[in-house]
Amino acid sequence: MDKAPSQPRTVAVVGSGMAGLVTAHLLHQDSQRRFRVTVLEKNKQISLSAESIAIPSNEQDEPVWADVPMRAFAGGFYHHLIRMYDYLGINYHSQPFLFSFTRLPRHPQRETIPSPRMIYASNFHRLPPIPRTQDLVQWMLEAAFALLCYFWFTICVFLVTPVAEDLRTGSAGESLDAYLRRIHLPQTYVTVYLLPLISSVCTCSHEELLQFPASDVLDYKRRTHQQQHYVVSGGVRSVQDMLLQGLDVRLGVELTSVSPQDTGVDIQYRAPDGRQQSEHFDLIVLAVSPDIAASLYPRLNKPLSSIPTTTVETVAHTDDFSIRPMLHATASSSLLSLSLGKKKSPATQARTTQRIHILSTHLTTESVHEQPNSIFVTTNPIFQPDQSKVIRSARFTRVLRSPHSRMLVNSIFQDPLKRSSSTLQSWRSGDHGVYLAGGWCWDGMVLLEGCIVSAMRIAKDLEVCIPWQMEE
Repeated sequence: MDKAPSQPRTVAVVGSGMAGLVTAHLLHQDSQRRFRVTVLEKNKQISLSAESIAIPSNEQDEPVWADVPMRAFAGGFYHHLIRMYDYLGINYHSQPFLFSFTRLPRHPQRETIPSPRMIYASNFHRLPPIPRTQDLVQWMLEAAFALLCYFWFTICVFLVTPVAEDLRTGSAGESLDAYLRRIHLPQTYVTVYLLPLISSVCTCSHEELLQFPASDVLDYKRRTHQQQHYVVSGGVRSVQDMLLQGLDVRLGVELTSVSPQDTGVDIQYRAPDGRQQSEHFDLIVLAVSPDIAASLYPRLNKPLSSIPTTTVETVAHTDDFSIRPMLHATASSSLLSLSLGKKKSPATQARTTQRIHILSTHLTTESVHEQPNSIFVTTNPIFQPDQSKVIRSARFTRVLRSPHSRMLVNSIFQDPLKRSSSTLQSWRSGDHGVYLAGGWCWDGMVLLEGCIVSAMRIAKDLEVCIPWQMEE
């Protein structure tokens, strides 16, 4: 029997990342006030911008917030994220990037880091600088090779469809590795340019990326092709502040178990004072990684056990040691070459373009994002920064993808009538009052767009209006 309007349904949202906060915001803003939402976070601060750092700025009184990890987003792919930002009134601006690619030996040493092999301007927004340490003829040959491979890969993205899964037999779809081999993309280009660039987006190793569904990477490339990149002007902290308005948030609450009952869901948790406590909610949203969700709710252990994860390290620091060869190679007027299309003054160009240095071995990639005032944010460091120069270091779980895990995830979130018999799970998100949310809870790359889509799916299931979809 439904509760009276005066008795809203109680909802616990576990996790305060983007997926958790958007879910909580949507339910809290329900025009009929049918839900009383409580956000539970095990850490002592909201996780969405917990690792962000304030960087003093010489040009304005307010500090510049650097998101750790970086939260850049591109038009085309982040459709729902951008619509939500527009609805919330979040200020964001286009952000051009310069990517330098450096190939490291199998056993790299800090003392012998080579100069960059190539520098690429995002969306070809400007003529890329020529590394001053490169021989001009050699650079021209390398640039021609990279451009030809890039154009071939782009043609294939739009014209060569990856092998799809067979729902009748349960056969998984084509992996990225199998697809790249099938289109005969040169291995040198794959290992030196393609894998390092995409793995820096997905923050995973090359081998892990090669096991992704080919459809994930191709869809991302297709939808972001020739699209602008954007960043939130005040960092995701400004997004966090908007989403938190009016919410009941409890920090330092570590959930230990979830037990669905006939009339709702019981939870056990460790309170900030260390005491074990229990509480009853009508619904619960687990906006956490699949391994955490499985540990809290044993029924999820089997369907979520095949979803791979890895640990990612991000370090904010002032140690420029690993990128000194790149800084030396680009320390010339060529760095200020003219943009393609509309011209900008050298001062404006130098101020607005951000540099990301990609250093890769045959196994993995380190990305170094330059920030104002000589601060660097390094993800998956191959060379550990000097500890005396570390500002903040964080580790987080990255959910990976594979053709098989893609089928499992789709099975959990699709209508039971549309799921294949080989991957059909006895549990579906929402059953017994337990929902799942997160960047991994959709059919696509595990990025912020998935967080928004999963939160919107829960709102639709509970018949809650999504304000940034009202005009569609």
